[in-house]
Amino acid sequence: MGAAAAATASDVAGKGARPQQTLGRSVVVTGAGYWSGLENRVELRPAPAGSGVVFVREDLGGLRVPVSLDHRVEAASRTNLQAGSAVVEMVEHLLSALAALQVDCCEVGLTAAELPGLDGSAQAYVEAIDVAGIVQHEATVSPLCVAEPIVLEAADIRARIEARPPTTAGLSVRYELDYPGKPIPPQHYGAAVTPQHYRKEIAAARTFLPEEDARRLQEQGLGLAVTTADLLVFGPAGPIDNTLHWPDECARHKVLDVVGDLSLAGRPVHADIVAQRSGHRLNTALLAALLTAERQQQERAGSVVREV
Repeated sequence: MGAAAAATASDVAGKGARPQQTLGRSVVVTGAGYWSGLENRVELRPAPAGSGVVFVREDLGGLRVPVSLDHRVEAASRTNLQAGSAVVEMVEHLLSALAALQVDCCEVGLTAAELPGLDGSAQAYVEAIDVAGIVQHEATVSPLCVAEPIVLEAADIRARIEARPPTTAGLSVRYELDYPGKPIPPQHYGAAVTPQHYRKEIAAARTFLPEEDARRLQEQGLGLAVTTADLLVFGPAGPIDNTLHWPDECARHKVLDVVGDLSLAGRPVHADIVAQRSGHRLNTALLAALLTAERQQQERAGSVVREV
């Protein structure tokens, strides 16, 4: 019984393992942050096996911020990380692109705290990664594989997110979007997140918000350099000064965000995710619950082995 339990735990740990990957060469993406308006030069660089994704604040003398759920700090409408005195802001779009294209090890040099807003999507990062190329390390990475369903809810905003054991060889995400009283129409989108599908159907989905929210942010002195051409701002008649890439572009962008937030695991996540109205806080709360469940499962398996 003990040997069988040990074998089962080992099988789960190794299921879906693949070679770690990094970039073939360095590439640069530049642009201004939505919140700060500051220009940032983002250099994506190859990194050794086992290093994960690490942000390097070149403007702070090279202070390093590893990508990890442990380094997440609370922020409105975005995902920020902090290690010591070094902060990096709005990391979810870059992390989404790296995770979806299966880049496990990457050093990201920055000249400012906030990553560029660009057009509100991950498209520029995907294009840069494709220019750099992807190469394999000899070392492997094992995924965080969901064994049992976990559901989290935020009753105050009527949001819900669920992780189920994977029915595909990796991550799939379905997002259901419905904001009553807002000009954004109800919609949903779901897909298996493969590199090929992400490039074609998810990467170009842009950030969105209602016109009233955009005005309120600018009244607070935020996003003053951002225009309606830079992202999707919805008025009563639809996007202002812009056109949708897909009718369900907003739901696709939410899928993009989920992929980026789950990448704080530091390794691939294999699960079926179903989300309704979920945002960065609930996405990362789910990841924390998944990591806790995995640790408890490993402890149970280990206790059986020690008793024999």
